[in-house]
Amino acid sequence: MVRGAIWFRSDLRIDDNPALIKALHDCEEVIGVYVFSDSQWNLHNESNIKHEFLINNLIDLEKSLDRLNIPLIGINSKTFNSLAGDLHSLLKQHEINYIFWNNEFGFNESQRDLQVSKLMDQEGISVSSHHDQVIYEPGFLKTGQGKPFSVFTPFKRRWVENFSMDFLDIKAPQDPVKKTSIQSNLSSLIFKKSHNVNIDLWPAGENAARQKLQSFLDTKIMEYSDSRNIPILDGTSRISAYLALGIISPRRCILEALRLNQFEFTSGNKGICKWIDEIVWREFYRNIMHSFPHVSKNRPFNLGTEGITWRDNDDDLNAWKQGNTGFPLIDAAMRQLLHEGWMHNRLRMVVAMFFSKNLLLDWRLGEAYFMQNLIDGDFASNNGGWQWSASTGTDAAPYFRIFNPVTQSQNFDPEGLFIKSLVPELEHLSPKEIHMPEYDLFTQSDYPKPIVDLKMSRQRAIDMFKNNKTTQDV
Repeated sequence: MVRGAIWFRSDLRIDDNPALIKALHDCEEVIGVYVFSDSQWNLHNESNIKHEFLINNLIDLEKSLDRLNIPLIGINSKTFNSLAGDLHSLLKQHEINYIFWNNEFGFNESQRDLQVSKLMDQEGISVSSHHDQVIYEPGFLKTGQGKPFSVFTPFKRRWVENFSMDFLDIKAPQDPVKKTSIQSNLSSLIFKKSHNVNIDLWPAGENAARQKLQSFLDTKIMEYSDSRNIPILDGTSRISAYLALGIISPRRCILEALRLNQFEFTSGNKGICKWIDEIVWREFYRNIMHSFPHVSKNRPFNLGTEGITWRDNDDDLNAWKQGNTGFPLIDAAMRQLLHEGWMHNRLRMVVAMFFSKNLLLDWRLGEAYFMQNLIDGDFASNNGGWQWSASTGTDAAPYFRIFNPVTQSQNFDPEGLFIKSLVPELEHLSPKEIHMPEYDLFTQSDYPKPIVDLKMSRQRAIDMFKNNKTTQDV
């Protein structure tokens, strides 16, 4: 009898799950396995709110799998290095001879999978791996010179040129497999809450993800191109947390958006086209992570920027983390992160550029802090976004392009409504005053004064990058 195991990772769903479809087709009995490593989770700076979201979604997945006669078993493993042995012990215990999974693309994850594949081969257990998080297998799309893309626009152009609707042939499981005597067990996956986010903001499960997607398609996507930059409008899909854990697939998102746009990528409604662009950006950053593995090793994509001397200032770092910089839009954004476990995408760029340019703090500290607090923490996208803002990454903003947080505030929160929703100390200020409160000797306020001079700090950053570039040229 062929007994299979599906090793779930960042693909916690039934719909459009290649490994699950293959297991159901090839095996008479199937079990599901989720392996959690608390130390590895912390090493990768994954957040506590994301951990709770993970547990909630595993519970929902367990119910869905039960309808297919697939039990879901959770096991703990100390690290990725011990995972292969722990996983093999479970498979041996249940006489499993076939294991299925969908690939992940980080350096650690790739090394882990190589270890598991090698051990399974030695033990006579067949391995079936699949590509799930991307339309094209990472590394497949190349430049005319046969090199991996490092700029988004030509990557997107090639992505569209090679696209076939066959890629969106989404399959859902139909018939259950033979019922096994093995019982589901997630009780070993222990969670200890330490965050202060209201988890009810993030309902768990595939149905919740599909409903969130459908609501966005019905009410917001047509205006997305304009509304996505205005944080008080909440014009984004907020589906990133579900994509990060694979509760919904990017293929499903692209397919449902294309249906609305007569299956056009570059014409039709510009809101739909722009939103599909954002899904393709996720794939672009996964290609970067695959083709340039040093970005997974705490190094900048542009190795020429390793000579930049970042400032070491704990006071500035802590003020930024707590939303007490004295720049209202920056502080509102950071408080949104702490309150919701999520931050509006426009604001992620603004606060990251303020951090790496005006404060001249090492972007890796900000990157880690985001991961430690985001429910939608996704290494590839987070790393790509931070390196773009810090001008150390692929397709990065030129080092002399530095967002002014006051101007950004005036442009994207003109009435100060978003700021007031999160910085109550400034509720009494007018739209003219709120973007940069004025202080004099008689000012009494609970709100802090600016921690840095924008003009001085902008020039300081330009000089630092220019001097580093000169050194590299020499």
